[in-house]
Amino acid sequence: MSNLKKLLLLIFMVVSCCNLYAQQRVLKGKVTTKDGSALPGVVIELKGTTKGAVASGPDGFFSINLPAGDVTIQANSIGYTAREIVIPADQRNITIAMIEDNRQLGEVVVTGYSSQKKGNLTSAIAVVSAEKLKDVTSDDIGEMLQGKVSGLQVVNSSGAPGSVSEIRLRGVSSVNAAQAPLIVVDGIIGGDYDPNDVESVTVLKDAGATAIYGSQANGGVIIITTKKAKGDKTQYEFQAVTGFRTPDFGTMTMMNSSELYENQKQLFRDYIPGTTGNSYVIDLVQFQSERPASILNTNTNWLTTMFKPAPVENYYFSAMGKTAKNDYYFGVTYYDEGGTFLNTDYKRVNLRSNNTYHFTDKITLTNNINISGSEGKSYDYNDIYYAYLNLPWDNPYDANHNAIYVDGNSKFTWWSRDKTNPVNTVDNSDHPFKSFDINYDLALNLPITSWLTFTSTNRGSASYAYSSTFYSPEVEGVYHGTGYLNDQSTYDYGGISTNLLKFDFKFGKSAINGLAGVEFEGSQMNTVGAAGKGLPIGLQSLDVVANSQAVNGSSDSPTILSYLSQVNYSYEERYFLSGSYRVDGSSAFAPGNKYGSFPSISGGWLVSNEDFLKDNHTVDNLKLRLSYGITGTQDIGAARYLGLYSLTSQYNSVVGATPLQLESPNLTWESKHQLDAGFDIGLFHRINITVDAYHNVTKNLLLLVPQPLSVGFETKWENSGEVINNGLEFAISSQNIKNKDFQWTTDFNISFNNNKLQDLPSTSNPTGEDNVSQIYRNGGNLYEFYMPTWAGVNAQTGAPQWLVVNKDASGKVTSTSVTSNYASATYQEQGSALPKFQGGFNNEFRYKKFFLRINTYFEYGNKVYNANLSEVENDGSEPLLNQIVLPKGSSIWSHPGDIATEPSPENNANSTSVSTRYLKNGSYLSLRNIAFGYSLPKSFAQRLKLSDINLSLSADNVYTFTRYLGQDPATTITPGNFVTPGVADFKYPDNRQFLLNINIKF
Repeated sequence: MSNLKKLLLLIFMVVSCCNLYAQQRVLKGKVTTKDGSALPGVVIELKGTTKGAVASGPDGFFSINLPAGDVTIQANSIGYTAREIVIPADQRNITIAMIEDNRQLGEVVVTGYSSQKKGNLTSAIAVVSAEKLKDVTSDDIGEMLQGKVSGLQVVNSSGAPGSVSEIRLRGVSSVNAAQAPLIVVDGIIGGDYDPNDVESVTVLKDAGATAIYGSQANGGVIIITTKKAKGDKTQYEFQAVTGFRTPDFGTMTMMNSSELYENQKQLFRDYIPGTTGNSYVIDLVQFQSERPASILNTNTNWLTTMFKPAPVENYYFSAMGKTAKNDYYFGVTYYDEGGTFLNTDYKRVNLRSNNTYHFTDKITLTNNINISGSEGKSYDYNDIYYAYLNLPWDNPYDANHNAIYVDGNSKFTWWSRDKTNPVNTVDNSDHPFKSFDINYDLALNLPITSWLTFTSTNRGSASYAYSSTFYSPEVEGVYHGTGYLNDQSTYDYGGISTNLLKFDFKFGKSAINGLAGVEFEGSQMNTVGAAGKGLPIGLQSLDVVANSQAVNGSSDSPTILSYLSQVNYSYEERYFLSGSYRVDGSSAFAPGNKYGSFPSISGGWLVSNEDFLKDNHTVDNLKLRLSYGITGTQDIGAARYLGLYSLTSQYNSVVGATPLQLESPNLTWESKHQLDAGFDIGLFHRINITVDAYHNVTKNLLLLVPQPLSVGFETKWENSGEVINNGLEFAISSQNIKNKDFQWTTDFNISFNNNKLQDLPSTSNPTGEDNVSQIYRNGGNLYEFYMPTWAGVNAQTGAPQWLVVNKDASGKVTSTSVTSNYASATYQEQGSALPKFQGGFNNEFRYKKFFLRINTYFEYGNKVYNANLSEVENDGSEPLLNQIVLPKGSSIWSHPGDIATEPSPENNANSTSVSTRYLKNGSYLSLRNIAFGYSLPKSFAQRLKLSDINLSLSADNVYTFTRYLGQDPATTITPGNFVTPGVADFKYPDNRQFLLNINIKF
């Protein structure tokens, strides 16, 4: 019986194994390229499941278990087109030939007046998709681009609601002319848009790409392409972003009540410089008589009192689709940015409609309209100033939590130096602004022959902007009892029309396309304003101001007439040549110098299409590029060539004319001569590298040149001097890991730029904000700081010291010494406000339906003069201003022989004067953005009759790694009347923001 059981068990096991074998089979095969070479690392899997997936080995062979019957397998590999293959029930062997995915080279890139396949480009051009822009929530495209394009410097110099970043491409190439890149929206210069409507951003860097824009492209070109219909079915999208922002005060921590109390004991040390018998001991009796302990009962943190967390919201809805004759897109955005500073905010509504009507397959008419309106409240700089400097011993509120009125006659003790309560000022003032913009685009595409097309693109625009500054008569300070109101309005309207003939044809192995045409751009801007005092309490209207009435206004109507042409030639999709020529005529110059010419030529060699590289498994793309061209600028303001008189004075109660500006009839364009050499290389179908080197020389600088005193004018506009920018850019994009469940991609870029001045008529030392000088000399740099070198503290006397440099007649340094006499200190060049290099390092990780993005941005080698420190690290020279908590390792001199970092408060003459003491290293690494998200399963979305549901959490401006002591090393690089590049003053701090994002498509 026992043997029978064993026999039955054995028969059962054999039958089971036979059944199992009958249900499964093994498919063996090899994966190759199209030429038959083995292809390793290809993932082979049964369609519809990830279980049992295998990868081809080094020799291309694989083996996979498959169920019985006809099945479908999938083959996937980075850089190759995915394949699906039906395997019949009886098939046991297969060879799979993979085809290279060359879609990247076939992508169409918008280059301005035309578009080209990416593989045909001969210029330095970078494209950023909407997907890579949207990790940062902002109303400013500059913030969204930060760290994503090599050579593009983006500085967020203010955190005020509605503020825009400063953008510089490949350094600064002018002294006085504007340096921001030209913005082109949907192929037309200028225009308005909302970041939610952006499909992609194209950055044109070299003259091979930018010279077609002539005199307006000196700072490069950023092309915004807005969304258009993608499919026949109407697609809807809704996005809601909500969260909050908090102010980032940086590394400058202000003292609290007890810290300041202890710090001020140093002001009462028994030390009189130059005398004997000093005990160097703190006189506590005198200290306590002047600083009673009762002041410790108040501990006001002015920063957290005047800065609060604020909400931020961004709502977007769009619809797009196609009918038999019409492509349409509609988008509406509402953006609401609360200000972290009291009584500040910004709101914006934007509506966009893009429509293209197809009369035939080739004749189209496009109508685009963008309407936007914004409003908000700005701030008074002085209120932020006092938020940092007022003492913690003062309480801004009374017992009923009303802001206290303070002036020099107040009966109570107010410790802070300037007898100002900024909370009272904010409560009794208002700084509103609002604007309205409308842009209408009309474009006609009309084929004439099979190879010739006429296009006409036109835009009409109008905008209105209003701002006001109001102080109630109840406010403290200079407007107490009178009040003050200043209203300013600007109305701007204009248009641009571009009419081109475009040709495109092939003959043999050659292809040629291009364009020729004319463009006219004109605008009219009118400003008007009025101000006055003597307002009744409760009224905020110009018609009730009683005294000090003043009016102002201006009008400007610039025009530019342009003739432009471009030709692109290719041979066998391997050799490419492109040339452009533009002539601009501007109303900014005298008739004899009205026109300027801006040519360019560029070439490319797609080496990877040569026979010796066509089937290379390591190098899948290699292109060499070379370009040269000229751009220019005329953006220094109107009528600089004319001799002008001012009519703002009076004589005998009638208008008087006084000389204002010397005539300069020969004034003409700045011209920027640009040479660029670069290459693009793709490796292993997963790594793409772009390298560019450039040499840019801006000639005929538009300068204010000093004049002899006998002329009667200090300066005159002339063309003189050159700015040279030499640079190297490196960008890499890699797919580090890519399989069915997990992907990791990296984008890294870094750019180096060296800036020099030459052929200047003379050396100049312009003194800017806070008496900080910068030197312009031949062989020097732009924005080069010029000041004495701080030499620390005299160990015996506690006095500040500066360096003295002695030179011989040839300029060679013969000796150095230190001095405590500031007037004897030697002024030296101390470094530029421009960075030596900058870049971004961005990573994205995806696991199934989860993603994590981490973006960073860095700058290195720039100097920042922190003018704030002369007040908040003032060595007791201003005892009634709050001070910073000194950095670790700092100490205040207290007795002879003391090795200290801070001078004695009793021996501090000129210690806060301009020197390298407050000139800091502005290098930093910013953790720009972290975003974590999840895409809900499509089955769940479909049950809700939706196509996609995505949720994410993100944090912007997470943390800045820096040795800079101050609010923020990101400091303005734009010169102005009250602004010096690289000089930091108390600014509206940047903000961290934490957001929840919900995106729904249906």
